Amino acid sequence: MIRAILFFVKLALLVAVAVWLVEHPGLVRVDWQGYRLETSFGILVLLLLALAVLLYVLVRFYGSVLKAPFAFMRARNERKRRQGYLALTQGMVAVAAGDPEEAKRLARKADSLLEDPPLTMLLSAQAAQLNGDDDAAERYFTAMLKRPETEFLGLRGLLNAAVRKQDSAKALTLVKRAHEIRPQTDWVLRTLFDLQVKDGRWTEALSTVQEMAQGKLLSVEAANRHRAALQTERAREAAGKGDTAEALDRAKRALGHKADFVPAALEKARLLIEGGKHKRAAKLIESVWAVRPHPGLAALYERCWPGESALQRMRRFQSLAALNPQAVDSHVAVAKAALDAQLWGEARGQLDKAMVAGASANAYRLMASVVESEYGDVAKTRDWLAKAAAAPADPVWICGNCGAQAERWHAVCGHCGAFDSQEWRLPPRAEPLALPAIDGETAPDQRPSPVILPPAARQAAPEVTPPRPD
Repeated sequence: MIRAILFFVKLALLVAVAVWLVEHPGLVRVDWQGYRLETSFGILVLLLLALAVLLYVLVRFYGSVLKAPFAFMRARNERKRRQGYLALTQGMVAVAAGDPEEAKRLARKADSLLEDPPLTMLLSAQAAQLNGDDDAAERYFTAMLKRPETEFLGLRGLLNAAVRKQDSAKALTLVKRAHEIRPQTDWVLRTLFDLQVKDGRWTEALSTVQEMAQGKLLSVEAANRHRAALQTERAREAAGKGDTAEALDRAKRALGHKADFVPAALEKARLLIEGGKHKRAAKLIESVWAVRPHPGLAALYERCWPGESALQRMRRFQSLAALNPQAVDSHVAVAKAALDAQLWGEARGQLDKAMVAGASANAYRLMASVVESEYGDVAKTRDWLAKAAAAPADPVWICGNCGAQAERWHAVCGHCGAFDSQEWRLPPRAEPLALPAIDGETAPDQRPSPVILPPAARQAAPEVTPPRPD
């Protein structure tokens, strides 16, 4: 509406000026070189306007002629740029699709069309990797390190190559450099931590855990468990060097992060016992046993009472078991102490409870020892040993990542390198497979091969009540 009003206002002004010129034509006379030009003022204005328009057209035309080569070059460069970006995009798609030849061809095309090496070096490196040319890929990634805008990408490419080649020293150097550029990046911190723990750099790994916790990459619980595992390894390291005071301090810090961390408790209790501080060791074991009993703690607890009789130690173990009376390890610990004190009835009673609670083969072997010591019955002893062979295997440290078993806890799995993945639990039980019948006949009676059942199948399997002693 406003534009329409303005248009009519302008039109009215033009009409008013035209009318005024018609009513007041005036006279304009020009004498020049013997020539005389006479006309009205209105006509002169029109002539001047026409001349101005003509000059404007001539100037624009002249400018277009002069700028034509430059305009042509700009259009040509813009077309090359569009084609280059198209080749770059298609090359990335070829890399994602796993087509090495197409990716290599498009990388060369993009490099020739785009005069911007940082954009094409990554595609060229990825194409070389896809084509199996690791040397060429490394050259491209190394060239990317020379430019600040591509240095981080180059570091990641070189780092991945070093990890694939299992060159831990080079990988650690590269990830540290990447950490200097982007210290809060998720994959940088996780890779740095993994390489540090695999190389036994426990102190450096503690600093990395702190950064990961501050960046919310680890929960509070996970961070504390990581710290406990690292401090435990630091304690072992100090103990191996003969620095008992430092080892005790580090074990104490580990338990400060996670009070029921069994590996740290085992390390600290052992150091206290070796230092003659038996009561402190016993108090530590009792505090951990109430939450997380472990056979290793029971073995150390026996050493906390030197000079005491077997009967006195048995009573100590009864007090220890009272802190966690439902645990299988509590029953087994008391049964072993009762066996040493030659209290056969107490030993059998504790082992009965352990078997009902789902004890492992160790309880059946102890029952065989009870029967042999009390009665000297070889047949019944062999019977219990046979039952021990058929019972679930004793708990061990099992890696939750690869399933590898270890007698002693380590922060890093010796098989797959996973950090803090070992758990104290029963190993998967081997169940026999029934041999299929052939042509309707009964399969021959032969010993089947053991098969490890998956967790779901083991949970679904019916529970078998352990045999009671004769």
